[in-house]
Amino acid sequence: MTVEWTPDGPLDLESPVMIVAFEGWNDAADVATGTVEHLALTWEARQIAEIGGDEFFDYLDQRPTVRHSKGVSRSVEWPQILVSVCRPDGVDHDVVLVRGPEPGLKWRRFASEFVDLVDTLAVTEVVLLGAYLADVPHTRPVPLTGTAFNRQRIADMGVRASDYEGPTGMTGVLQQLLTEAGVPTVSLWAGVPHYVAAPPNPRGTEAVLSWLAGNLGVAVPMDALRVQSRTWVAKVDAAAGEDEDLRDYIQSLEDRMDEENGVGAGVDPEPDRGRAADGETMPLVDGDSIAAEFERFLRGDRDEPDTGQV
Repeated sequence: MTVEWTPDGPLDLESPVMIVAFEGWNDAADVATGTVEHLALTWEARQIAEIGGDEFFDYLDQRPTVRHSKGVSRSVEWPQILVSVCRPDGVDHDVVLVRGPEPGLKWRRFASEFVDLVDTLAVTEVVLLGAYLADVPHTRPVPLTGTAFNRQRIADMGVRASDYEGPTGMTGVLQQLLTEAGVPTVSLWAGVPHYVAAPPNPRGTEAVLSWLAGNLGVAVPMDALRVQSRTWVAKVDAAAGEDEDLRDYIQSLEDRMDEENGVGAGVDPEPDRGRAADGETMPLVDGDSIAAEFERFLRGDRDEPDTGQV
């Protein structure tokens, strides 16, 4: 692994906790990386290293970015995974933040050397973040699922234990190798409505940040993010309000989630929202068409009704 340290080199950190998010397959609507970006800005993290190298990135899939100024000077920015560190107020330990594109090549070697990096920094716990597209409504609390290194830790996480089996990303590989190396490692995933998959999704990021604040015992300012979440929900509501089929589809998702969460008939966890009739089957709606419609609306390709919210 090509790790380029800052001039000071590896730091002597105090019982650091590491939070990791990779762009791409693991990061629906940029919820995971958006969480780490928010923490880096809020906690004024300083970069200590970059992880890069031709051996790990497929440049046909993760292309370098070219920059220029007035057509004269040019530079090429290669895919890099950034490692930064911070000490949140009122906390007696450091936090290491890792964010960047998911490696496209030589996963086993990358994961093995990432474990070495965790050892070098003497990390005490690793939190791997992810987000996935799901049949969930934007009008209900964001579903969080997790996995951990033992049953007690998953119980302490306060989220639904994941029973997923299937293709995995770098987060799944790292969790296995870190656990085998004796590093306490948990994975937290947020479910993102598939019909509004375009980033950003501030509501998903807010849910993950709230979990981190509660589980790590740190204060995370989120006032501005909460305003963004309300605005985002209002815009999606406005888009759905223009199409009866879309409204019915979302209501059917609400009913199913309410039933799974044990919400009684006629009890709406978020008041002032319509509900489909009990027992009504989910409408057959083209998911791709729904996503395209919402994306077009949220880009501002159509006039937005006045929602009365900020």
